[in-house]
Amino acid sequence: MSQPSLSFEFFPPRSEAQQRRFWQTLGCLQTLNPAYISMTWGALGSTSKASLDVLENLVKDATVPVTAHLSCSGQTEAQMSIMIEKLHALGITRFLALRGDNSATESMDAVDRASGEQTLAHASDLVSLLARDPSRDITVAAYPEVHPESPSAEADMFRLKEKLDAGATRAITQFFFEADTFLRFRDRAVSAGIHQTLVPGVLPIHDIQKVADFSSRCGATVPEHLFTRFAKADTEESRRSEAVEQCVELCQRLRREGINEFHIYTLNQAPLAYDVSRELMGRSVKETAAA
Repeated sequence: MSQPSLSFEFFPPRSEAQQRRFWQTLGCLQTLNPAYISMTWGALGSTSKASLDVLENLVKDATVPVTAHLSCSGQTEAQMSIMIEKLHALGITRFLALRGDNSATESMDAVDRASGEQTLAHASDLVSLLARDPSRDITVAAYPEVHPESPSAEADMFRLKEKLDAGATRAITQFFFEADTFLRFRDRAVSAGIHQTLVPGVLPIHDIQKVADFSSRCGATVPEHLFTRFAKADTEESRRSEAVEQCVELCQRLRREGINEFHIYTLNQAPLAYDVSRELMGRSVKETAAA
């Protein structure tokens, strides 16, 4: 079995301490030669400045391709075009196109008060805008357990296909903790006529309770057996070992089903992401040698 293709997701550091940890984490994970790294995006406005600053430094200093997350909710086409050109000027041609927080738009027909222009309502609108330049590499988000705001799994799959048909080449999923969750989602996607690459988003469990808390807000299920499993780990070392093993087991099961590309949510912390990645790469090497 060939080595897996890995990518890593980061968020913009907000303090000096976070800056130091971020660059240390990046330096550590770059040694694994990932396919690319991605940087999340704040709402356009004050927090987007932090994203732009980090992206500018990333493009200069990173040794691997950089993907910029970009949210469109509440923004007009003209506003988004300006931001896209700013990113292009930094040398960024890879994007993860997102709708973002929908609180900025009360309806699909929302209009920007200052300009009177209609704002972008869906991620597919942003994909269409980005796809006007065929040199851009466009990714979108997918939800194996259905987006929390979606009325149904069918409606959610319709939106995903809409985004992909608008010009995206792949979709990265929200994290999940059981392989069958992704495999059932993949089967439904194929049945819906989706043939672009679906990349599993993987989150190493650094703290089972914290993971459960934010999973409940984004529609991901933490199985009861994981609470039982991690409850037995009563030291920091044993919890880390358990987290690595659980994550590797999940990825290895998916690899046996033909999946060989993974997007790892790092939370700007190197140790778990690094250990999981090294273990996956090491196992693939051992399996190839044994074959």
